[in-house]
Amino acid sequence: TFAVEILGKRLLSCPTAFAESWSRARQGFSDQEVDAAGESELAAAERAVRQETGDDREAEQREATAATVVGAWLRNFADDVGDEIRGIERALDALGFALDGVSITDQTPLADARFDSLVGLIERLLRADGEFRDDERLIVFTEYKTTLDYLARRLRDRYPADRVLTLFGTGGPEGMDEAGRESVKAAFNDPASQVRILVATDAASEGLNLHRTARYLLHYDCPWNPSRLEQRNGRIDRYGQARDVTVHHFASTADPDLDFLDHVIRKADEIREDLGSLNEVFDRAVHRRLVRSEDAAAVRADLDRDTASSRGSADFAADTTVTAADQEAREAAVIEAMAGEIDLDPAALRDALEAALAVPAGRPQLRADAEPGFSRVLHPDLAGWRDVIDEAVRRPSSAGAYGPMPRLAFSTEPFIERLGPLSVFRPRHDALLVHLAHPLMQRALGVLTRSRYPGASETSRWTVRSGPVPAGADAVILLSIEELGVNELRETFHRWVRTLALPVRDGLAGDPLPHVPAQALRGARYTDDPRERERAGDIFDDARADLQAWLGRYRNDLTERLRRQLRADGDAARSREEERYRQRQGEVSALIEQSTVARLTREIEDLTRKTSQRGLFDEDERLAGLEHSIEEKQDELARRRRHYEEIRDQLQRERKRMLDHLLPARFTLAGQAQVFPVAVEIRLPAPSH
Repeated sequence: TFAVEILGKRLLSCPTAFAESWSRARQGFSDQEVDAAGESELAAAERAVRQETGDDREAEQREATAATVVGAWLRNFADDVGDEIRGIERALDALGFALDGVSITDQTPLADARFDSLVGLIERLLRADGEFRDDERLIVFTEYKTTLDYLARRLRDRYPADRVLTLFGTGGPEGMDEAGRESVKAAFNDPASQVRILVATDAASEGLNLHRTARYLLHYDCPWNPSRLEQRNGRIDRYGQARDVTVHHFASTADPDLDFLDHVIRKADEIREDLGSLNEVFDRAVHRRLVRSEDAAAVRADLDRDTASSRGSADFAADTTVTAADQEAREAAVIEAMAGEIDLDPAALRDALEAALAVPAGRPQLRADAEPGFSRVLHPDLAGWRDVIDEAVRRPSSAGAYGPMPRLAFSTEPFIERLGPLSVFRPRHDALLVHLAHPLMQRALGVLTRSRYPGASETSRWTVRSGPVPAGADAVILLSIEELGVNELRETFHRWVRTLALPVRDGLAGDPLPHVPAQALRGARYTDDPRERERAGDIFDDARADLQAWLGRYRNDLTERLRRQLRADGDAARSREEERYRQRQGEVSALIEQSTVARLTREIEDLTRKTSQRGLFDEDERLAGLEHSIEEKQDELARRRRHYEEIRDQLQRERKRMLDHLLPARFTLAGQAQVFPVAVEIRLPAPSH
């Protein structure tokens, strides 16, 4: 079947691909200096072909070797396949192929209806009034590099060469490297580029996003695995595609094989969401028809039945009580609330980064760009920052050196492109999105964290601002504190930073104002007026004792709250552990008693019954064997019962360790909760105008 497959798939790709493979098989068939290939050589060739590779040239070499092995293997049946070989030779000769001495990939068949159809498709979709349209492009997919080269050569003979690009897998001295692939992808996705047709192989298609400029795709040949078809389609049929996608493939009622493949493709499209679980069904059907040549109608009927049956077994009732829109809205609300609590938004990210950059050299370190939403780093070679900027910010250069500095954006908004009702994220080569997990922000957070502690990098942790304060208050002290709770296992189970607003009246600090998200505490104006700073210092000194007393009360209250929570969590954990212990005991008991102990006991009883019927046995040796077997099984039964008791003892010891030692320590607060002041802001009333 592999011999049929290796030649049949090439035949279904294009005449040149088949002629090239047949010439290899012909060499193997006619080479009398080499012995005919056996089943082991054929199996080795099949393994090599089926091994995945991203290198199209390597794949072609494996196919060529396999075709030669197939030819050598056919010599075992030379007397039986003579008529078929002569028929193939006549057909290729009628197409104008010279199989000896001339490179087949440079030859053009006298007739190729599929290439003619491709040209017709290009004329209809991509051209108007004899010129290429500016708004349409076509991707042509093939499995084989030979077919790619054939199509590219003929298309470039017919159209300007810069209108046609090829994309194939990397590898080898003549292979397409990553820079070449990126260049082709950029050209195809560039609306200003001259390219209109991209001929690509499957090995090159993975990870490509080609939907920005193209909505038409042609499967020049069809992989027998429908998931491969879906992967190809996904290059343009994906999120962000603004137009309707049209996928083409060849069909013919005159050719039973093409007609069958047309049915397979349409069936795969009907059940595209279940393709992953139905690959084996499709693979079996294709091999039955195209390799074993079974009746097309029977295979088609079986495929329809098997897909319907497999889909039905995978169906499950969906939860209709929650709509996707409701779920999305709730999740968005949770994210928004969390961002408000930790004061996380684009402005905060930018301020945090500039504050960290300013630690060694002062402000300013970022400059707003002319285009809204972007900033530029003023000193990319700043001490302590150059390495992370070079490695994580600068664009790579083809020469191996560090490339240019992109602009920084702290919001996705500058990257959003509106396509009708769709909002699509489009990366930009001249800009970088800085998010909380980006190495630049991670370095910034590390710098700011270290600045809290004494040492060379220690910075002031108090500031003075003016803004809204409650009526009758002289000021508001915004006290940022870090809460820390550690259990008796020295595990940190509670850690949180919060900002509390305490009003000050006549030198006395009052109780904290009602909680608001940290984001709502913005809006004050920084002041460096010496008089206001002196006044703020006096207010803070007057309220210091009240703040210290309040921190003590807050720590005691936090301690009690954490202890209550630990008791509740500990009770729940103990209940879960007890239930887990009961389940494990039951599982072990069922496993040993039902599948081992009971079975052995029945076997011993059966053997004992046979020995009681010793009159049925004529040979003393047979009786001795039975008694020996009983002894062995009794020993095994005793061993397994001991093992069962050991497991039960081990479970009991584990239960005691968890309930008496581990869980009590895990859910007991070590000492008291800790409360550390992190930063202080003295907010004075804004001057009236």
